[in-house]
Amino acid sequence: MKDFVAGMKQRPLFWLTLIALLPRVVAAIFSGGYFAQDDHFLVIEAAQSWVDGFDYNNWLPWNQGADPVPSGHMMLYPGFHFLLFKLCGWLGLTDPSWKMVLVRLLHALWSLITVRAGYRIALRLSTPEVAWRCGLFLALFFFMPFLSVRNLVEMVSIPPLMLCAWWLIRTVARPTWKDALVAGMFAGLAIDLRFQSAFFGCGAGLALLLLRDVRGAVLFGVGMLIPVVLVQAGIDMFIWGRPFAEMTEYVRYNLANSTTYFDQPWYNYLLVLAGIFIPPFSLAVLFGFFKRPKPLLIWLPVFSFLFFHSLFPNKQERFILTIVPLVLVLGYTVWETFREKSTWWQRHRGLWRGVLAWTWALNIVLLVPLCFSYSKRERVEAMLMLRDRPVHGVIIEDTAEQDPPMLPLFYLGQWHVTQKVLTDPDADVKAIAAQLGAGTDMVLFIGKEQLGSRVKHVEDALGPMRLIGRAEPGLLDRVMHWLNPVNRNVVITIYAFGTPTGD
Repeated sequence: MKDFVAGMKQRPLFWLTLIALLPRVVAAIFSGGYFAQDDHFLVIEAAQSWVDGFDYNNWLPWNQGADPVPSGHMMLYPGFHFLLFKLCGWLGLTDPSWKMVLVRLLHALWSLITVRAGYRIALRLSTPEVAWRCGLFLALFFFMPFLSVRNLVEMVSIPPLMLCAWWLIRTVARPTWKDALVAGMFAGLAIDLRFQSAFFGCGAGLALLLLRDVRGAVLFGVGMLIPVVLVQAGIDMFIWGRPFAEMTEYVRYNLANSTTYFDQPWYNYLLVLAGIFIPPFSLAVLFGFFKRPKPLLIWLPVFSFLFFHSLFPNKQERFILTIVPLVLVLGYTVWETFREKSTWWQRHRGLWRGVLAWTWALNIVLLVPLCFSYSKRERVEAMLMLRDRPVHGVIIEDTAEQDPPMLPLFYLGQWHVTQKVLTDPDADVKAIAAQLGAGTDMVLFIGKEQLGSRVKHVEDALGPMRLIGRAEPGLLDRVMHWLNPVNRNVVITIYAFGTPTGD
């Protein structure tokens, strides 16, 4: 056992990588579905529809008619999935569930950069023991494996920002033109993935100027522009015939819709950080982060990102995920330095051991089920039930709450299915069904509220229907609904009507 522990200390990066990989692989295989609307419909649906000769979101100008308008989305990330799904098609991999396992495995490998870079940064800022514990948190914090395998640009842009921070901290010890340039290039790559990463890059440039490293600031700026110009401007030139078309529309749309979706108070993200790191450990991390703005080259970019997101009214919890690992690294290393020098904490070492024991115990309790959680299960399973059927049209009946979910057609594999929404209980059902045309059509009843009467109401208009099946929500969605009923999770009951071909 002593030899094993000694071996881990001699090769900490290897063991941290292995420890981090295990729960991520488990999540990649067993944690199906998607976490939020954007991580599926703005990435997976778009990419697969392009492969199949369709344009699900109508983003491409040649599908918009005479006066096309950019949608305001960075195309690099969905474009990567387009190439991946194209390759899957050439290799004969057509099953959507297995394609998503492959996608999640690739994201699991990508996220290991966060753990490795975070450990190296912590090692520069503190002792090997503190760096090791920091690396363990990055590897095993309950939300990291689950979110790392999702198609969230907020998570996907973390590795290049971690590498940017690593190359920036290298300039402190031995400032060279290469370090600043490479750091800027990683910041530019993060911007290509998610435009808001520009706040991080601007903070780094400002930090270099405050440290009177004008040459470093210029090189960092040049490095940041290289991937932005080559990738973002290059893709827009190919699609739109002009550079930065999507980026310009993105800025315009967000300024015009700053309060359309959410309007949260300025301190909202501080509450998110205080909760996600598990209190009271989270309070120690935040104390450390705000206690000492050092090293400025990393602290100021992180603070800049947090500051501008806190000012903007539209605040969704996932928006702040991009800087969570660096907040942990900076806050935890400073806290440990403070704690070791504090006479009070030296007299109460048992208290801190208790805090860590509580944090890890609760973390493991949350980590294990999350790695096996199937998010949005009912929506995915409903589409898989219909995948091998010749579905012509779908009526989404949600007269219970008048808030029907979007259907993930990626799992259905049929993009030209006509969809009609029925939310008004007094609507003419027969007229809505007539818009679908002749063929095998489906009615998806959302929710179980008054289900019997709702089914009878539709049958009175359309005639007898055939029950296809029911798709149940997963454990995670049920828990999220219990915690906050705004997070809707419903049973989807599927009936068929019309020509029974293939049923």
